[in-house]
Amino acid sequence: MTLLRITLLGSMLYFSATTRADVEWEPFVQPYNQVFPALEISLANVEGGDEEVDPAIVGEQDGLIGVLIDDVKPGTAFALTIRIPGYAADSRLKGKIPDAEGPYQLNPVIAWDFGALANVRQPKPANALFELSLSGATPENRTQRIRLRSVNDAIYYLDEEDDADDTDLNWLFAAYVNEDHPQVDVILKEALATGIVDSFSGYQAEDSDEVLKQVYAIWHVLQEKGIRYSSITRTSNEHVNIHSQHVRFLDESLAMSQANCVDGSVLFASILRKIDIAPALVLIPGHMFLAFQLDEEGEDYGFLETTMLGNVHDGKGDRLKALKTGLSVKVDQATSLESFASALESGQEQFEEVADKFADESDIEHQFIDIQSARELGVMPITR
Repeated sequence: MTLLRITLLGSMLYFSATTRADVEWEPFVQPYNQVFPALEISLANVEGGDEEVDPAIVGEQDGLIGVLIDDVKPGTAFALTIRIPGYAADSRLKGKIPDAEGPYQLNPVIAWDFGALANVRQPKPANALFELSLSGATPENRTQRIRLRSVNDAIYYLDEEDDADDTDLNWLFAAYVNEDHPQVDVILKEALATGIVDSFSGYQAEDSDEVLKQVYAIWHVLQEKGIRYSSITRTSNEHVNIHSQHVRFLDESLAMSQANCVDGSVLFASILRKIDIAPALVLIPGHMFLAFQLDEEGEDYGFLETTMLGNVHDGKGDRLKALKTGLSVKVDQATSLESFASALESGQEQFEEVADKFADESDIEHQFIDIQSARELGVMPITR
């Protein structure tokens, strides 16, 4: 996984009329004057990568909001303040223009109100206010109109005109996996009540069959809850260069008894993380399914097609009425076990068809998003 790094090309920015001393500066908000709360929240604890430091950038090397400035002498003192009323407090950066070739980027750490960002449930306009002073002179003020996206909008790819500037953000899906959600404990309690397993012990038994039994117990309970497949993925703010998808949080999938391929995968991954079974999200063109380790060392994996949660039929081959309406129902364990076996088989077949493609890290359409690796890099669950 690489950190987000968006290159500010001259064609992407418009410098305003020349200001005092022929200094040109312009605020920027990336990507494309849009703020994705899920991205900002998930990056909050991520440290910078191993990329070479750009000497023309002052502040955050990977900053998405800041000022681009040109025709200013190195060593010039500056003071920059950025605020986004209701969402970010005053974010200040002071220093001197570096002794490097311009244009320069001034990127303060944005003082986000992460609680406010997490509560953005539908897109809305907002204002980003920029105040810049050079050499102690009276500050100049600019206002940039921006678009706040829903916290459910997961940006997963930036497709730029120059392919070299494309950015893969598929790792952001790991932020929707939330092993600490209180509903996870409720599901696990209900799974124990089925008697399928006596406890959730992860890999302690050192037996892959015991791991499968634990995963099946969770599958069975989710089928009883009437979780069914939903194809809803579209967001209301389509942009030609931004690829994003609506992702439901765990409690939303349970409350609505609906889940698309990503929703179901992050839901299941959240529960498996809680019981120390290591999950991963498997991304293939136009689809996602779940992988999970069958042993602690990760030498063997199971694959699960979570969209098949709703594929439970009665003895006549008809889909159970409760799974059409989303009502809770006692699903026969033999029937749900059959559907679980089919989902495992489907997941395995899909993975084997393209297994060789995951070795190419540059292939953004085939990604194996390991949740533990994402956590170690600082990508934490989005909490609301």
